Amino acid sequence: MAEDTQPTQERPSSNYKMPLKTLIILLLVFLIEGGTISLFFVMRGGPNPAEGTDPIEDTQTTQQNKYAEVVLVQDFQVDNYMAGRTRMIVTLEVAAKVELTNKEKLDQNVSEHSKEILNSVRILVSSAQPDQIKDPKLEVVKRKIKSGVEEIVGEGLIEEVLLPVWQVFISD
Repeated sequence: MAEDTQPTQERPSSNYKMPLKTLIILLLVFLIEGGTISLFFVMRGGPNPAEGTDPIEDTQTTQQNKYAEVVLVQDFQVDNYMAGRTRMIVTLEVAAKVELTNKEKLDQNVSEHSKEILNSVRILVSSAQPDQIKDPKLEVVKRKIKSGVEEIVGEGLIEEVLLPVWQVFISD
């Protein structure tokens, strides 16, 4: 009987349990913070679009109506010799993207200077480096053609040079 009267020792628990009051206080703090942030965005009106931007619907219709294309060179072949050893034949077509207000002026200049434009494109493509010719985006070639054509027809008329046909054949 003596054994029953001795108090048993409790082992300290390795799992610490947070008191219920602390959990409730933390939950209330999070709810108050969330409510404050939500109230702020409701009162403010949500995110605003950036200044100077237009809705997507307007930009799509204006870009389609704003520009036109003028063919500068059609079905044209140019020889390019890589370091004098390999011959590359480039078949291309060149068009210019222009604003509608400048289309008539560019058409007139292209018809008056068509042979000069052909010669300029021939010189630029035949003197291009092989890595420029093989570039998938043709950034350097487009930039050179644009500057060469603008010297002939006038600065600022051409928005972008387009190369809808670009085929390279390597012959030995």
